[in-house]
Order: sequence, then structure tokens, then C-alpha cells
Amino acid sequence: MSEACRGCPVKLVEDAGRLLGASLNEMVPPEAQKHLSNAQRELLLAFALTLEHNARRGAPTPSRARRRATRTAPRRPSRVDLE
Repeated sequence: MSEACRGCPVKLVEDAGRLLGASLNEMVPPEAQKHLSNAQRELLLAFALTLEHNARRGAPTPSRARRRATRTAPRRPSRVDLE
């Protein structure tokens, strides 16, 4: 993935935040704006860290995928013959 594409989701969220912030400036008190700004910054940081973490993990290797499939597959009960 290119560097330009990696920044696209973050840029989209930042633009939406700026637009929302500009429209709420007139209706929200300054103290509440400060709290909302801090919450938005924390949310963006968490979003960026999640993207970075998932980008580092990469695709699962075949052995890793096989192990997951066997772990998550439900066990079938053994057949019991009734008389």
C-alpha cells in the first residue's frame, strides 16, 4: 500500500472533524468545545494506531490460517449406537 493511500482514511476523518467543528462553534460553549476536541484527537489517534497495527500484521501465512481453522472448528460428538 502506498503512503498516499495510507493517509486517505485519516484525512477523511480529519476533514469531517473540521467540518463538524466549524458548524458547532456557534452552538457549543468553549469549555465543551475543548472537551470535544480532546475526545476527537484521542479517537483519531486510536483509529490511526489500529490501522497501523493491522497494516503491520499482514496476511496470515498458510500455517497460521490452518491453525486458526482447526482451533475454531467445532468438535463433532462421537456417534452413539442405540440398542
